[in-house]
Formats: sequence, structure tokens, C-alpha cells
Amino acid sequence: MAVLNPPRTLPGLGRAIINFLTGSKRAWTEKELIEAFRPPGLNEAASSSEGVADTLCTFRTIGMLCLDADDVVTVSDTVAVRGTTLAPAVFRRALQRHALDLDRDGDPWQTGPGESLTGGARDLLRALSWFLAQDALGRPMAWTTGVQALQHAQFPNPDHETWAITNDTRWGSAARWGQALGLTAPSLLQAKSGLVPLPVVAINDVLDELPAGQLPVAEFLGQLAAKLPVLHGGLVRTSLVASLPGGDPDPGIAQDCADSSVGQALRVLQDRGRLVFDTLPDADGIRLSRFDSQRQTHVTLVRGGKR
Repeated sequence: MAVLNPPRTLPGLGRAIINFLTGSKRAWTEKELIEAFRPPGLNEAASSSEGVADTLCTFRTIGMLCLDADDVVTVSDTVAVRGTTLAPAVFRRALQRHALDLDRDGDPWQTGPGESLTGGARDLLRALSWFLAQDALGRPMAWTTGVQALQHAQFPNPDHETWAITNDTRWGSAARWGQALGLTAPSLLQAKSGLVPLPVVAINDVLDELPAGQLPVAEFLGQLAAKLPVLHGGLVRTSLVASLPGGDPDPGIAQDCADSSVGQALRVLQDRGRLVFDTLPDADGIRLSRFDSQRQTHVTLVRGGKR
């Protein structure tokens, strides 16, 4: 089973189910959960339970829920170890860890066709790594305004099945999951709807797991890529680039700068007081944007700041 198909999976509903099970005093079967989260009278259509069923299935696929031989659904040990209901930020970080689990899924760009191509969260990893490689300073993207045309230009095979996002239905799912994971953001311009590859929320989520204080910017970027492997420098992005004839499509990388999605996210976090950048003499550095003239050599992680 993949993440982007079935298309009715709802990450927010997954959190509600996990918190419900965490606080419940009894066991719940899958059928009982579907009925509990699909109140009678709200929607009596035959397909009304599909969203709950799809969500349960997907959260089992990424290892946040389990189903035993008696059809009882439980919260997995990797989530239940917290022992309490999950606040939005805590749930999102847990979702990131489970959805981006390379120990489970391996390199999604080095698998064969069929189920192995999309099993686990491989389809989501492929979609996010490609989308985050696009220009964060360009126009917001939707399926018909950027996503489809860019994939046609960048992938060597016109067969859509080899693309990162194979059709508009999976694009809808990828858009929903990207925002739930904090790796993409909706456009702030009403006249230009779509998504932007701007992982501010996801990067902010992992900052508290990194050591406070000053360190070289290259080391800092490497730590981010290890935590979020769909970012530039991470295994998934590196493998994607190796499969593209034109190399890395991000214009920031082409101009010897930080990846545009990461660079823009770091600028936002700098404005919020979470990060402070410095240029120290005789140290290697990088421009955060292709429009910058100065290289940043070190970054200081500040506890607190605006969330």
C-alpha cells in the first residue's frame, strides 16, 4: 500500500484517531473506529467511510498504527511511548519521522516498477523530493500551472509512471501531505493559488533536536538533510538528481548557492529569531539566495524565538 493512493487519506484525521486511541479505556476494532469517525446521518453514501478506512490503512503503512489478528487497531510503540495525546507540533514531528523513514523504504528512486516503486511511503518521498527541488522563488505551483509541465521537461521518459507525481489525483494527495508535514506552504497571494516548496515548519520542528550554539553552516545544512532527507543534501534528493538528465533543477544550486527552498526557509527563521547567521574571516560559506552578495559561514541556533 502507498501513501498517495488511496487519495482520501487525511493526515489530520490520523492525529484524531491516534489521540482517541491513546485516551481510550478499551480496545477498538477497525470497523468500530470507522463507525465512530463517520457519524450516522452526516453522510449516508456508500463511500462515506472511505476516508476513515483509507486513513487507517495509510497510518498502518507508515507504522503509526497497528492491526492485530483480531482486527483491533492500536497505536504503534514508536508513537505510544510518549504516553499522552499528541499536540499538533509533536504529532507533525512524529509524522515526519514515520513518513520519511528510509530504514523502512530505502531509496525510492532506486526501486523497480510496480508495488516496489510506491510501497510504504516511497511515492510520497519521490513527490516531496522532486517538489522541493523546484524554485521556491518562482510562482506557486498546481498540477496545471507548473507541476505537470516541469515534470515533462525534467524527466527523461514521457511515461507518466516514471514521474515523481504521476497524475492530478496523486498531486492532490501530495499537496495535502506536504502541508501536513510542514514541507510545503500555500501561496499567500490570492491571485496566484498553488503551493510553494518552503519547508519552514518542518525545519523549525527539527531545530530543537540540534545542538544550540554556533556551528559552520555546511555542518548545519548536513544535519537538516539527515533529519529531513527530502531536502537538498539528503539521500532522497541526491538520488533524484542522479536520475535527472539535466541535473539538479533548483536555480540556487545552479548558481552555487543554498537550495532555494532551504535558503528561503532559513531566511524566515532568521527573521523569527530562531537562527543568527555570521560571516567569519577565512571560513567557507554559502549564499542563502542567488540574490545575495554575501556568503554566510556560520549559523547560531537560538532557543526560543518566534514559532
